[in-house]
Amino acid sequence: MIGIPVEELIAKFDTYQQGVDFIEKQVTAGKLAPVKSSGFNGKRPPLYQRYRKIKPKIDHTPLVIQADRTIHPPLSAAFYKKHPAQFEQDQFMIYALQDWLDAHPDFCEKISCNERSFEIFGQEKVLARHGERLCKNLSLDISRLAFYQTCEPLFVVSKSSAPGNLLIVENLDPFVSIRNLLQQKQPTVLGFPIQSVAYGAGRRIESTFMDLLQFGSDSQKQSLNPVYYWGDLDYEGVRIYESFASRYPDLSIVPWKLGYLAMIDKAREQMTAGKTMPIYKEGQIETEGAVFFSYFDQAFKDQVTDLWKQGRYIPQEILNVSHYKT
Repeated sequence: MIGIPVEELIAKFDTYQQGVDFIEKQVTAGKLAPVKSSGFNGKRPPLYQRYRKIKPKIDHTPLVIQADRTIHPPLSAAFYKKHPAQFEQDQFMIYALQDWLDAHPDFCEKISCNERSFEIFGQEKVLARHGERLCKNLSLDISRLAFYQTCEPLFVVSKSSAPGNLLIVENLDPFVSIRNLLQQKQPTVLGFPIQSVAYGAGRRIESTFMDLLQFGSDSQKQSLNPVYYWGDLDYEGVRIYESFASRYPDLSIVPWKLGYLAMIDKAREQMTAGKTMPIYKEGQIETEGAVFFSYFDQAFKDQVTDLWKQGRYIPQEILNVSHYKT
């Protein structure tokens, strides 16, 4: 219910009359207002059963004047003149940014986001947390701050400096096995020529892949059409692939069909021999995998989804280096 119970407001007083006097003074001063719908409390003199606090009106005119006088090009004060309360909160960042721009009138060499943030604000996280909003409010193109986003590096191993097929592997064990084959100059993996292999590390691939786009070698960047992805045949593995592919829509990121087909063949072979596939871990979120399965025929989809309905999945580790060499 709206408002504060009157008993709570006058509880600190020794007598009811003292409480009445307090309430009346607060109402007269415009600090409290009765909630008339709550009705009277039935005492003499009567008070309403509930009162609401009235927030004092703040004159923001001085802040509007301050924003207009102190924010200057290339920054615009227009937003903060309309939102003076926000200006009061953002003053430290605004003036720090303005000082930096005054000291750097020309475009400068790009550095990392956190490095630029510390240079401007004296704190390394301000730019990442507030930079986009702050620049929008000040009508400043954020590219003027000349920074790049950093991420954990993507671990990529290549046979040589020549461009070629890039395979991203979800899990560590198959990555290490394939890496060893490349280092031994093995020409193919499952009969497929692979020039480079990268360790996706599950969902981390969505961020670490940006490292390859920014800092990869010329030959690696020439190997990105398409990018082949290979992971577990479970809900999470398929979700990782689809999320990763959607994160970089300008690239062709496709499932490595040879790897997935080899996994289902090996699983069928083992189940025919009486073995079972592992049971799903708790917490997996079901997915239809429409994008993923669009690369395969109906028979493959049926075999995989039948396993899923049984609560089972196929890990990449069903294959090992002896299979990769075939």
